[in-house]
Amino acid sequence: MPKRSKKKSRYHTGIYASTKGGECSYRSGWELVYLQYLDSNPDVMSFQYESLKLPYISNYKTGRVKWYIPDILVEYVTGEKKLIEIKPKRKIEQAQVVKKAEAGRLWCSEHGASYEIVSEIELKQLGLMK
Repeated sequence: MPKRSKKKSRYHTGIYASTKGGECSYRSGWELVYLQYLDSNPDVMSFQYESLKLPYISNYKTGRVKWYIPDILVEYVTGEKKLIEIKPKRKIEQAQVVKKAEAGRLWCSEHGASYEIVSEIELKQLGLMK
């Protein structure tokens, strides 16, 4: 029986060996360029990739709880912490993304951190995308 060919993903995935965050299995090219940016940024002391698992209510009527895994938790040399989600601008207003962002902001308020969604706009401003 012939082997089935593996379906090629439309996303750029792989493993990035970071000096500040260890081994990261990134799920998009945008995540990869941002991880590389964090590694080269002298203001970043360390970061953790997909290290948190936060509960959020996915359906307010039924109260169904799902889990949100934010992309990156960054710790700066100043002691500041920031939870980063990398998401296309067109998806930021989607209901599920809004609910996950609420969970991220709640965790940040309880742990003295800030929450930020990084889209292609911010990546372009940082010079990481054309």
